[in-house]
Amino acid sequence: MNHAWRPFHRTIATVLIVALLSACATTKLPPIGAGPGQFKPEADERALWARAEKEEQALLKKLKPYDDPLLDEYLGKIGERLTPEPVRTAGGPGFKFGVISDPTLNAFAMPNGRIYFHTGLLAALDSEAQLATIVGHEMTHVTHRHAVRFNREAQNKQILYSLAAIGLSIGVAAAAGTRAKAGDPVGAAVISQTANAVLGLGLQLAAIASISGYGRNLEREADVEGLDRLANAGYDPREAPRVFELLKKESGDRGSLETFFFGSHPKLQERIDTTRELIQTKYATAAPTAELRSNDEFHLRMRTVVRDNAQLDIRAGRFDTAQKQLDRVLGITPKDPLAHLYYGDLYRLRAQRARATTDKADFAKKALGSYERSSELDPKLPDPHRQLGFLYYQQKDNGRAKDAFQRYLALKPDAPDARRIKEYIVELDR
Repeated sequence: MNHAWRPFHRTIATVLIVALLSACATTKLPPIGAGPGQFKPEADERALWARAEKEEQALLKKLKPYDDPLLDEYLGKIGERLTPEPVRTAGGPGFKFGVISDPTLNAFAMPNGRIYFHTGLLAALDSEAQLATIVGHEMTHVTHRHAVRFNREAQNKQILYSLAAIGLSIGVAAAAGTRAKAGDPVGAAVISQTANAVLGLGLQLAAIASISGYGRNLEREADVEGLDRLANAGYDPREAPRVFELLKKESGDRGSLETFFFGSHPKLQERIDTTRELIQTKYATAAPTAELRSNDEFHLRMRTVVRDNAQLDIRAGRFDTAQKQLDRVLGITPKDPLAHLYYGDLYRLRAQRARATTDKADFAKKALGSYERSSELDPKLPDPHRQLGFLYYQQKDNGRAKDAFQRYLALKPDAPDARRIKEYIVELDR
């Protein structure tokens, strides 16, 4: 967003969309590809796309995109399979897929066709069909023009959608975005970094797309149409309710960080029931095609996502979730040095937080073994030596701490924390 960030009390008064239409504008818009000829967006729709582009640019400056071109390409291939031919020939906003480093369970579509997935959601899925369920749902938001329909309905009913209203509707501190802006991560910790960025930057379109949703009816429409695309593309439609069952279980197990993203979406149990009913009726005879049964590429593309997301969950203190993810990675590639490094971090932090002396010693021993294993697998990897240095330092084993720190600096002389590590070495020489 080009304008400067505004204080939260002014954002409360900001209307979601500048009123471009007269009262009682129609919300019965045909989906892209429903009629003959090329798709022509309406004036307020083009304005939404332009605003979405600006919000996207502002958001990506604040967040950390997950840099994996092959993963983005893989998501695009799935999107291509799920795109009906009438949509493809009608034109409209082109789809573009990206991934955000965020351990929470979420994905969202902007009205201009940009679809983003959190690493936390990707790491939780078990198959390509489950991933395709999410992709189809988000694509439907775009092709069925849910953003403009939602905004027109809000205008017709004279509803002002502010960021404060969104936050209050789901029972969280909407002002957390301002706390993050002011450098108060503790006060902002109730919600994820993506939510903090959306609220802190005042991105109303992103808030609707990624936080509150488009309302029960449009979300249900996205579920139903997404399932239809899933079956038509040859995927097993029975994976759809499994996705929502998985999300229901995971969102309950992961603590308050996840509550934010499901507060105003249709209840997951309702989505489970809806998709199950469709499978028993409309898709009772649907059979997946042989070529899409294999999940080899899915597991290949997700391996590093799962591993790197585990590190994010470790930082968030969600150790059980991180451990499951690392176990999954090591089950596929047991000699992954980064997975062992992150396991070391997990055990080291657990040792710091353990109350019982025996637990502290046990976790510290496991951390030591994980760091050493990581170093053995990749002798040129500097981070295991850094972590070993801190671990030995905490155990007051000064000789080994100094050796580990020196090894770290030898492997990474331009490390951003090199000056601080040198101070530790001076301290250890006393």
